[in-house]
Amino acid sequence: MALSQPVLSFLRPLGPPRPSSFRHLLRFSTASRLSLEASASPPSASASAASTSSTPSPPQSRDADIAAAEAATDADNPTSPIPSLKALPSQRVPSPASQLQKELKFHVARTPSNFLPVYKDAKAGGNKHLTTVRKITGDATQLRDELSELLALPKGHAFINPVTGHVVVKGWYKNQIVKYLESKNF
Repeated sequence: MALSQPVLSFLRPLGPPRPSSFRHLLRFSTASRLSLEASASPPSASASAASTSSTPSPPQSRDADIAAAEAATDADNPTSPIPSLKALPSQRVPSPASQLQKELKFHVARTPSNFLPVYKDAKAGGNKHLTTVRKITGDATQLRDELSELLALPKGHAFINPVTGHVVVKGWYKNQIVKYLESKNF
């Protein structure tokens, strides 16, 4: 019987959290923002606002912000009644970069920090130098063949890791590979 009392004490209901612990979450709520604006305005202004409309009107700067956001959104929306500044498909002239991309059967995506995913690696106590190209989609064999041709590598010095799909080149060729990929507009 002595054990039942301490075990059940942790099951007691807890009180509500302090307002300061969740006030930062309420700053995005429309209802809380309107109540804060109403309490911040002087009583005479709130009485005149209450007589003209049931809800207080937002400040003019917010209206301008909303209008700018809607204009930016409408320009991206294909069903928008506002015409965008983009050229129609019949008016577009294919750029040399887009023609080059059609020839390539692979794509190398950039990292979140906007760098090309080409890395130098040293193995076997620093004696084995490797350069790895990651984040390849499409035909990695075409990239491997183009790199081995560009760098004049002997057969077998550029290969594809079958597990990860990375193109691995024996030797440190990071600068040459990055220049090559940038010339292909990656």
